[in-house]
This record gives sequence, C-alpha cells and structure tokens, in this order.
Amino acid sequence: MMQQPPRLRSLLLSSMLPRLVLLVAVLSIILFALSFHFIVKQTDQLQQQSVDGLEQDINYIVSDTTRQLADLAANDIIINSLVDFEQRDNYLPMFFRSLNLTQAKSVEFALFDFAGNRVIDKNWNAVIPESLSSAWRQQTLGSSNAYSSVSKYGVLISVPVLLRGVAEGALVMYVDSLQSLLAPYPRLTNQLVTDSSGHVLFSSEPSLIAPNSSFSDFDDSGYAIKKADWQNLTLYSVKPTITAYREAAWTGIVLLAMIVGFVFIILHMVSMTGTLAERTLSTLYNDIKNRLNSDDKTSLRLDSDVEAQELADIREAFDKLIWDLTEVSLSNEQFSNVLESMGDMLVVVDQDKQILLSNKRFDDFCHDQYGEKNGILKFIMRKLASSQSNELTHFSVSTGQERYVHWTKTSLADANGNIRGDIYVGSDETEQRSLESHVKVLTHAMDEATVSIIISDIKRVGQPIIYVNSAFEELTGYSREEIIGHNCRSMQGDETSKQTVDQIRKAIAVREPIETTLLNYKKDGSSFYNRLNLTPVKINGEVTHYIGFQQDVTQQRQTEQYLQDAREKAEESARLKSSFLASMSHEIRTPIHGISGVLQLMASSELTEEQKHYLSLAKFSIQGLLHIVNDILDFSKIEAGQLQIEENPFDILESLENLQSQYAIMCQEKGLALHFHFDLQGFHVVQGDDVRFRQILSNLLGNAVKFTDSGCIEVTTSIQQNADNSLKLLCSVKDTGIGIAQDKQSTIFDVFTQEDLSTTRKFGGTGLGLSISKQLCELMGGDIKLESVKGHGSTFSFTIMLEQADEALLKPVHHSSGVKREKGKKRKVLIVEDNDINQVIVKQHLNNHTTLSAKSGLEALEALNKMKVTFDVVLMDCQMPEMDGFEATKRIRNGEAGERYLNVPIIALTANAMKGDKERCVNAGMDDYLSKPFDAIDLIDKVEHWASIERNSEESAVH
Repeated sequence: MMQQPPRLRSLLLSSMLPRLVLLVAVLSIILFALSFHFIVKQTDQLQQQSVDGLEQDINYIVSDTTRQLADLAANDIIINSLVDFEQRDNYLPMFFRSLNLTQAKSVEFALFDFAGNRVIDKNWNAVIPESLSSAWRQQTLGSSNAYSSVSKYGVLISVPVLLRGVAEGALVMYVDSLQSLLAPYPRLTNQLVTDSSGHVLFSSEPSLIAPNSSFSDFDDSGYAIKKADWQNLTLYSVKPTITAYREAAWTGIVLLAMIVGFVFIILHMVSMTGTLAERTLSTLYNDIKNRLNSDDKTSLRLDSDVEAQELADIREAFDKLIWDLTEVSLSNEQFSNVLESMGDMLVVVDQDKQILLSNKRFDDFCHDQYGEKNGILKFIMRKLASSQSNELTHFSVSTGQERYVHWTKTSLADANGNIRGDIYVGSDETEQRSLESHVKVLTHAMDEATVSIIISDIKRVGQPIIYVNSAFEELTGYSREEIIGHNCRSMQGDETSKQTVDQIRKAIAVREPIETTLLNYKKDGSSFYNRLNLTPVKINGEVTHYIGFQQDVTQQRQTEQYLQDAREKAEESARLKSSFLASMSHEIRTPIHGISGVLQLMASSELTEEQKHYLSLAKFSIQGLLHIVNDILDFSKIEAGQLQIEENPFDILESLENLQSQYAIMCQEKGLALHFHFDLQGFHVVQGDDVRFRQILSNLLGNAVKFTDSGCIEVTTSIQQNADNSLKLLCSVKDTGIGIAQDKQSTIFDVFTQEDLSTTRKFGGTGLGLSISKQLCELMGGDIKLESVKGHGSTFSFTIMLEQADEALLKPVHHSSGVKREKGKKRKVLIVEDNDINQVIVKQHLNNHTTLSAKSGLEALEALNKMKVTFDVVLMDCQMPEMDGFEATKRIRNGEAGERYLNVPIIALTANAMKGDKERCVNAGMDDYLSKPFDAIDLIDKVEHWASIERNSEESAVH
C-alpha cells in the first residue's frame, strides 16, 4: 500500500523550524552581548559626564564669584570708601548689607584696606589659618591679583580694590565649606570632592559618604568609581555596579520577549501560508477533476522522495486531463473550451518539437513578443531543456516593459506509457511581482518614515490599532506588540484636553478628517504635545480605517511659550523704562526750572556788568544742560517708539528765517559768514512737523558753528514736487570747519559717537545730536548723509517728506473763534505747586497779579471751596503728594470745587516730557500745558491769555 504523502503545511514547518531555532539562538546571544556592552559603556560615559559636570560647577562658582567680586571692587562706592574716611560710614554699611553673590546659606564678606585691616564686614566670623591668610594678602594686596582657595578650611576668594592700577584694599568672600556652595546643583551620580589628603570636602549623598570624613574609610566594593584631578583637589563619581547589571537584566528580558514574539509570529505566518497554499491547490485540483471524467486511471509520477499531497493530486488530475485529450475522443468545441478556460498559457508539442495545439492566451502572448511563434517556443524549450520549471523574462511590445512568466514542462504520454511529446504551461506573474514590489516599497517607506504613523480599524469594536511604524515606537516608547490591538486612549492622561478628545471622536463619527494638537503620554509617563492628523481610508466607497500621522511638537510649544514670556517681559521692560524716563524728566527738570526761574528773577533786578556777565554764563549753562536732557529724552522716546511725528501746517519760510536770525548772532560772535539759499518753488506753507524740522536743522547748524573757527556756513533749502503731489524737502548745511576723517564717517551717526575723544574734550557734547537727527529724518520719510574731507569742512544733507497745505489752515497765535479778550486787569491766580522754590518763582513772575498758593490737590480744592474770592486762572502742577494735579482737575471739572469753577482755566505746570503727558493733561480737563523750565514771558502770556477769555459756564474746556 502506497504511503500517504505529508501535507504542504507540515513540510514547511518541518523545514523551517530547525533553522529558525538556530537563528533565534544566535540572535539572542548577539543582542544580549551587545546590549550588555552598550550598558556598561553608557554607565562609564555617565560617570565621566558627572565628573566633568562637577569640574565645570566648581570652575563656574570660583570664576563667576571672582568676576562678581571684581565688579563690586570696581564699584565707585567701594573705591571711595578707601579714601573717603569721613563719609563712608553713611553709605558703606547699607551697601554691604545688600551683598549676596551665591546660594550658600552662610557667606561672609569683608573689606580690607592696604594694611590688611578690616574696614567693614558682613557676617564675618571666619577663623582662617595663618598660611591661608598670608597667601591671599600677599597675592591680592601685595601683587594686586585675584586669589581663590578651595580646601578643608572652606572657600576663600579675594580681589583687589584698584586705584590707578594699584591695590588700595581687598574685597574678600569666605564660605566655611564647599558643601554649601555645591549642594543646590543637580547631580547625575553620587559625587565627591576631596583634598590631597583624602579629606571629603563635598558629598552629594551625605548618607553614603559624610562630608569632612576620610575617603579612605569608604568601602568601594560594589561601586564603580571615576575620578579626575582639579588643581589640588580630586573629583569622584560613585555609582553602584548593581545598577548596570539590573539594566542589563531588564534589557535581556525585553529582548527575549521580543524574540519569542517574533518566533511565534513567523511560525504563525508559515502555518497560515501553508494553509492558504493547501486551500488554493485543493481548489485547483477539485476544479480540474470536476471538468474531467471520473474514470480512475493511474497517473504518471516524477521521481521524488517527498511530494506534497496537494501537488500529487494536481498532477494526477492533470495527467488524466492529458490522457483524455490524447486518447479520449472529444469534440473540437469541447476541447477548445477546456483549453480556453485555463487561466494560464498552454502549448503542446510532439517529439519533433512541432506545435500540436495552443490556447488563445499563448497565441496572444506570442503576438506581444518580437519574432514568430516557433522562435518564441524554441526559446522556451531551450531554457527548460534541463529542468521541469523555470521563470523566464520576456519583453512586451505593447507596454515596453518586461513580463515575468513561470513555465512548467510536463511529458505527454499515451495509454501505454509512451512519451508522445511535451506540454508547456506558462503562468504570467508580472502583475503579481509588480504588486508584491509595490507593497514592499510602501511597507518599507511607512516603516522607515520619520513621522509616526498609525492605522486603526474603525469597523471593529473598540477601533483597535492594526499597524504602527518604527517612528511611533521611538516617539511613544510602546512596541508594536504592546499597542497593536489597543485603542489610542491608552496614551491619554489627566491633563489631556477633554474638548480636543471630543472633537476627534466627533470627526471619526462623521467620517471626516481632522488635524489637531493634544497632550499625550509616553510609556514612561512623560508627556508630549502631539500634532495629530487623522485621515479616513475608503474601501469600495466606505470608510473602514483611519490613518494617523503624529509629530512631537513639544519643543515648538515650549518655544512659543518662551516667545510669549519674552514678549511680555519686553513689554514690561518698556513700560518700566517709560515710567523711569518720565520720573527722571520730572526730577531733572524741576531743579533746572528752579535755577532758571531764579536766574530770570535776578535778570530783572539791578546788576553790575560783571554780574550780568556771570548771569549770562549761568543761563548759557542752563540752556546747555536742558539741551542735553532733551537730547537724551528724545533719544529714549525714539528708541522706545514713543516719539510721534506731527502733521500740522506751518510756514517753512518763516521757520528758516527765524533760524537764520537765531544763528546769525552766534556766527557774528565767531566772525563767520552765514548764508541761506531758498528754492521753495512757491510752497511756503506745507504740512509736516515744524518742531522736528527745526530740531534737525538746529542740530546741524549748531555743529557747523561749533566746529568752524573761520570761513562761512551755507544753508541751501529746496522743495521738489513728486508725481503723487507730495513734497520732498532737500536741505544741506556746508561749513569750512575741521572736517571729519574718512574712517570715522561710517560711525558718525551712531549713538554717543563723536570723531574722537579729543573732539569731545575740546568741543563738548553728548554725541546724540546727529543720531537723533538721522532717526528723525527716517521717521519723516527721508534720510541724512555726509560728505567731508578732514581739514576742509563738511556738508550734511538731509531729506524729509512733506505735504501741500493751505495757508488759511495756519493757526493764529492766542486766538480762538467765539472768544473775547480783555487785557490790563490784575488777575487772581491760584498756584498749586508742592515745591517751595517753584512757588516763589511763579509768584515773583506774577507779582503784578494777586496770587495764592496750595501744596497739593486737596489744599487746592479746599481753597477753591472756602475762599470767597473767585480765581481767574489755576496753575496746576501735575506731580504732587496726597492728590496729584490730574485728579484735582477731574474733581474741579466734576463740580467738587463749586459750580463757579466748572470752567475755570487750568494751566498744567509739568516737568514731564514723555509721550502721553500732554494727552493726560487734556483728558483730565486742563486747558493748556506749560513744560518746565519755562520763561517768565511765556507764563505771564498764558495767564493773561486764559484769564482774559470770557466763557459760559456750559462751555467745555478748550483743549
């Protein structure tokens, strides 16, 4: 009895299992060895990084503290304290109480003079050995160098207090132990610092090795130690070796689990492949068998020791088919139907290699090839001369591509077993090969993509994940085995936005794509911001899967948050700067106003010629100081974006003539000729910022007069009309002065820059004028440039943009429609000013009028309510204690001072000069604005102007 052949699945498993076991064993050994090697190497690198980090921390603490001490030693307060013996007790203690350079709890500071005597200290209780005390004194006081020492006695840093390059004293900081300095810093491993004798100065884990103990007493068995030398100290990194072995053990377990899973997957795939092949071949066998007669005949067999049952069945059915084709008499139509029903190409040849028959698929194949049918057949027979099957490559004429056909040769025998010829069957595998290649490319591309990709089956319960690529594993820490079959909800946590999750669920419910960002959690519990793009996949018009693309955008989110914080800090810094400038404007202008007012009062008194000369010098100095203050404030306003260019009509010819008259006197005093040339093209009245135009030209004229000792100054001004009817003003100032060197011209418009220090010493100035002029030109749509030759003078040319204006729009001086004026009366003026000097000055300026003073807004309201006399004008200071001028004005306008003062003229007296100051006065209800320091003529003129205007009680204030 013939032995039953084994099943195809059994053959596949028995063939692959021994090789698979061997491969798994080899891979397991190699992977575990590599993992152990890398873990040990990583541990060593971690310890080296820990030692390097400790060295960097010590270097940073010593160098940074030395630098900070040196900066303090260079402070004028410290230097002056060594020479100003009488006054230093007034400021030095407060300065020392504010010192705090490190995070250590116990830090001691002391200032020593050149003789080594302590001048002042903070918490100084240091007991320093004589050798250490002598060392820092010799190095710092003797050699004028900084000195630092780290030892068992603590950390000592000293820097010289230099006066003309020589140490006049020393600033010394002492910390009793290195432990307190290094303790706040985070550590990768256990770290130690010992001196040359093994005395422990610092221990990051005092429970393991206590500070101030001996390192030789430490039992280092079971620990990996890494050390490095730093100056006279030794740095250690100590880590238990059991940690590396534990990591290796867990790595081995994970690798073993992955390999076992991989084995099961391969076995399952082989089993499924065998089952599929069995089913396919069995189906083919049943199909062929059903097409043939059921007569039982012996089939031909090839010499083979082992043959799958399915293949044997097919061979038997196929032999029967051939037998029936050659021996059984069938009709041509039936035989043709059998041949054409085959999905493969078939051709039968006799022993002389002549074609007996062929089906239509073979004929179509031959028509798609170069050459005749017989030639193609000879090529096939030659390739299969020594084998029963082979895959051949053919070129397709119609597609221009290669076709892959698997040819099988079977002998044709008659009923007696005589060979009558051969049967060739060809199976076209081109499409299958292309599909397999395409699938492999897509699978490889998805698996190797740098973007995390997941695919979920939404038709199954729970919408489980069916595929993830390698990037997903790297992003989340989950392996394929851990996540496939589960839902993505496992990566959500308490801080994940419920609203975003609901949006995703709604989009999936209606089968719509969605792109969003949500907070997810990795396997190790760490969170990350996940930019998720979900796209539905349709099969036969129905959405069956969703493919998701994930990207870690945590760093981008952190960057956005950092930029937001930086923007808020910048805005806060700008606000503080603006507030500081406003305060400084008030504080500087107030004493300047006091000095200016006193000088004006002195000028109105009887003076000798010498006193008048001295007075003129003082006025000139005040104007110079005010000019510097205005330059600094203008520069600060430009830098902060607070300077606005006004757009008002003005007479440019009048402005130029006024400047000519102003600087003609200065030029006459220096013996210089001043020439103005105009070409205004009839545009005398233009629209722009007259104040800033005159400021630019005044800066250039002032510099020309300052730097020219002989010769002349020429000012040329012209206006050009553009195609859009706008106006372009071109102005140049040419002098015959000292000129500017070529290598200095590129920086002459920079802030605080003059040609050289000798220029500053000889002519003075802040170096802001040209910088402000350049920025003003740019704000007005123009530019400024320089042409100069050293020793032959300079030419500064600038342009600004203007607009045409109607002369009727020019505002008359002190004139408002609908008002009547009366002059010559003695007015009653209430002066609200907290500064006594300013009160005296204003009263003296208004000695022809009746005045009453109040020192705050509260006193002003009380005076207005209680005094029976009615004041004609109120002069209101803006910055005052208890109640400022803005609040007092609002209350007056609201009727708190009585109905008779609802529309009383209120003139603001302010020392502020920042953007918004005038607007605040207007918004508070003030009628006019006078900035300190002001001239007596301006004050008197404004008082008489507003006091002489008759206004109805229902009329609002003139803003």
